[in-house]
Amino acid sequence: MKTAYIIETGIKPWDQIVQIGDAQFSTLTLIDHDFRCVWDSWCNVAECLVEEWPIKREWRSTGWVDFCSKTEEYLLKKELAGQIKNGDLFGKNDSTNIYTIIKNIPNCPRDIINSALEGSSETILIMQKSVPLIEQLWADMTIFEKKVTTKNIKTFLEIHPQTVLCRFFDSETHAAAQFISMIDAQENLASAIKKNEIREITQQDVYRYIHTKS
Repeated sequence: MKTAYIIETGIKPWDQIVQIGDAQFSTLTLIDHDFRCVWDSWCNVAECLVEEWPIKREWRSTGWVDFCSKTEEYLLKKELAGQIKNGDLFGKNDSTNIYTIIKNIPNCPRDIINSALEGSSETILIMQKSVPLIEQLWADMTIFEKKVTTKNIKTFLEIHPQTVLCRFFDSETHAAAQFISMIDAQENLASAIKKNEIREITQQDVYRYIHTKS
């Protein structure tokens, strides 16, 4: 079964009941039967957007960590430090004791190592038109450190209106990839979908799509 898509106004995270119908925002969802197929389709769409949004970064959080000792925290810091290269950043929010990391990733979608994205819907990929100060971006993205929610996606996009936020989901029955942005990006996203000849479905079609294997 080929990838299908749903395009909606508002912020409609695939994994959340609480959603926002605000017409200032747009959500494009790609859906397929496994992560490999939906990732391939995401790459096809993202390749059409490279000229407009060339900069890509990956963000993730360690989540709640109760360190039993300074040694345990030191080992985590050492592990994170080993994952970063020049231009990447990791740090601790002193008010929550949560560590988060931002990594620069390849501009070409097919050069991106997707293991962290496949493994957790709490890992975020962002596409940007220009390169903001990574320190400010890190601070702005601490709102996601406990959980990525509809509300804090809205807050982040209001601060960074030129950014497209991508999330990925993998389950036993299907996989999905989302582009969430301000409505201004919807025309570019729709054009990329058209170029790739991906078929449209509605939310009402999702159950039947997931359970159709041919």
